[in-house]
Amino acid sequence: MNIYKNFIDKDHCNKINNVMLGIDFPWFYAKHQTTFKDSSFMGHCFYKDNKINSSFYYLVEPIINKLNPTKIINIRCALCLKRPMTSEWHSDFTNATSKDKVAVYYVNTNNGYTIFKNKKIKSEKNKIVIFDGNMKHKVKYQTDKDTRTVINCNYESI
Repeated sequence: MNIYKNFIDKDHCNKINNVMLGIDFPWFYAKHQTTFKDSSFMGHCFYKDNKINSSFYYLVEPIINKLNPTKIINIRCALCLKRPMTSEWHSDFTNATSKDKVAVYYVNTNNGYTIFKNKKIKSEKNKIVIFDGNMKHKVKYQTDKDTRTVINCNYESI
């Protein structure tokens, strides 16, 4: 697992935050984030089925360029509303190989976090955590801010 603070330049970090939390960004309702036991959220898909899926893809390009994947599997973001709950344990890949990676980029700072078996990663603006695709993790939703927003990239890397 690798954790990087100040992952992209400050101007682009602020642009992502302002656009995604602005009134013109298209969010779509999803009933569950990880399993049928967790919370609803708003989502947006930037990349899926081997192609760009959003006119807002430009927002994630600096993140993708720094990750330098050999193959993008999907890129999506989630906006979670204030809730005192935790998601179920899950992994982003069903049959992960050693090349499968997950990157969670935190768009805004709040008291939510990503939980791993032996570590908690605080939701801090412009921080990214990169880990193997088979690592189980869960979300602790925030209670101090109205929203917790993350960008999730699933990709292959050598």
